[in-house]
Amino acid sequence: MAINTNLSELKKRAMLAKQRMRMGYWEAMIRERTKKLAECGEDVDTVRFVKEMQRAKVSRDGNLAMGSTQAMRDELLYQKVCVLLDSDEVITNPLGKLVENEIYDILDEGNRQKYILDLSKRFCEMKQRYYTERSMVHIQ
Repeated sequence: MAINTNLSELKKRAMLAKQRMRMGYWEAMIRERTKKLAECGEDVDTVRFVKEMQRAKVSRDGNLAMGSTQAMRDELLYQKVCVLLDSDEVITNPLGKLVENEIYDILDEGNRQKYILDLSKRFCEMKQRYYTERSMVHIQ
């Protein structure tokens, strides 16, 4: 059973890779990298920064294409974080805005604390991603 699952996942990954090649995904990534490097300069730090950004994007796209529920939840959270950080208002409790009340309300006290700590960690990661992506836009 496990062998069939692994084979099926391998086939799905191969199909998605073939689809990316047909649709010009990698050519678009190369054009994007070339454009950003032309606008920002080609010093060592900029090249490394652009490569790291693209590596993260490829990883996220791969996880989303494979149907990873965690990747989908992370992207939804990232969209919420973008909305919060793009707004001009000062938000004193960003975690309160990000909490999914339907999940939080059914948890016991220990799991609520775990949920908030996990949400806090993910918020910090998403906030870092937001500022990293925005700094790349402003460098241009």
